[in-house]
Amino acid sequence: MNNKIFTIDEKKYPIGWRFNSKDCILSSEEKKKIIFLDENESSSFWDIIFPFGHLIKMESSFCSIKKKVDLNFEYPKKSSLFFENILKDISFVFFFWSKKASAIVPVNIFIKSWNDFFYPSDETSILLIANRNQMIFSYEETFFYVDILNHENK
Repeated sequence: MNNKIFTIDEKKYPIGWRFNSKDCILSSEEKKKIIFLDENESSSFWDIIFPFGHLIKMESSFCSIKKKVDLNFEYPKKSSLFFENILKDISFVFFFWSKKASAIVPVNIFIKSWNDFFYPSDETSILLIANRNQMIFSYEETFFYVDILNHENK
């Protein structure tokens, strides 16, 4: 059995600090299943999907809200039900912390540790459900589950 702790290369993937943190509940094996994209890959992927450079600049015509819910970061297991219900029958999601940081994440790992992805102070994180043309984003503890209406690039 290999007890070596897996760490994410923070020079290549600066967002790795979240998963290298001592309070991250994911095992080394689970962390290895997250595929991080570098800054150039993330930016290129973002530009294909989003016609804005920052979530705060998203126009209201880009999406339609399906559900709005407040989640409690203090009780992540209870709040994970929101994600479980939406992501059933989905194998993986794309997660953006910003235009320059993203990853491909197995759904079971995301649900287990959703609060290692979203932070209450974030205003840039987006979970993309590509095969449904939907996304989830948050503002503080309010989460928005939306249909993407206009995904044409600028």
